[in-house]
Amino acid sequence: MRRSFYLAVGAALGASATVWSRRRAAELAAQARAGQVPAEVIRLVDRSSRRVQRHVAGAVHAGRIEARRREDELRQALNGRTRLH
Repeated sequence: MRRSFYLAVGAALGASATVWSRRRAAELAAQARAGQVPAEVIRLVDRSSRRVQRHVAGAVHAGRIEARRREDELRQALNGRTRLH
């Protein structure tokens, strides 16, 4: 139960951070088109948002793997093959 809770909290935080990053990047891009933000700042934001996306995708992937492992463990315990730890 705790793992599911923390997975959900982590996914929500990661998704929120990604949405915020994308919105902020869009705002900076609009300002850059108006000539208000240096190009280096835009490149930095772009790299950062891509890095966040990779981290979130990796966390989701790891969570899915762990969920499958735990489900297999629970199914084996239900079938009486092993004890739960």
